[in-house]
Parts: sequence; C-alpha cells; structure tokens
Amino acid sequence: MLKAIVLEHSRRRGAALLAAAAALWPSLASAMARCPPEYGEKSTAFWALGWGVVGVFALLGTALPVLAARWTLGRGGWLRAAWILLACLAMLGCWIAGLWIFGVYFVMVC
Repeated sequence: MLKAIVLEHSRRRGAALLAAAAALWPSLASAMARCPPEYGEKSTAFWALGWGVVGVFALLGTALPVLAARWTLGRGGWLRAAWILLACLAMLGCWIAGLWIFGVYFVMVC
C-alpha cells in the first residue's frame, strides 16, 4: 500500500517537473539566442576586469580561513574550530559571490 502511494506521488512530481520544464522552454530558447550585432564584441579590458573581479573574490575567500586560523591561535580548541569553520563558509560565500558577479555582469550581458 505504502509503495503504491510513493509511486503515485513520484509520478505526480515527475509530471509537475515536466510541465514546468515545458513552460520554461521559450525562455530557455531566448537565453541561448545571440546578442544583437549592435552590441559587438566585448573588449579585452572588459574581460580583464571581469577575471580580475573573480581573482579578487578568490583571493579574499582564500585569505579568510588563513586569517581566522592566525587570529584564533591562543584560543580554545572548540572556539578556534568554530571560527575556522565559519571562515570556510565565508570563503565559499566569497567564491560564489565572485562567480555570480562575473556571470551576471560580464558573461550574461550583451
């Protein structure tokens, strides 16, 4: 009985996901369209700035756990581990933010 309920639920979920994908198809097709010719090719300076933004966020994110480890040298083990763990989460946040800024403001613009 339970197996039949789970199978029916998964079929409904699959149908809902299929319907959502079908509804999003026109926007996916327009997202893959080329930019109009009047926008032209992006300059080398534009791409250098974009990769520079990625590099700054990558270096900042990498520095956070190192700074947290140095800052917590004289503290207790659990407190130090908590700070380093939070710094690692902040590092991942910096990396994701840098990639998001690069994608939104440098890659996905015409």
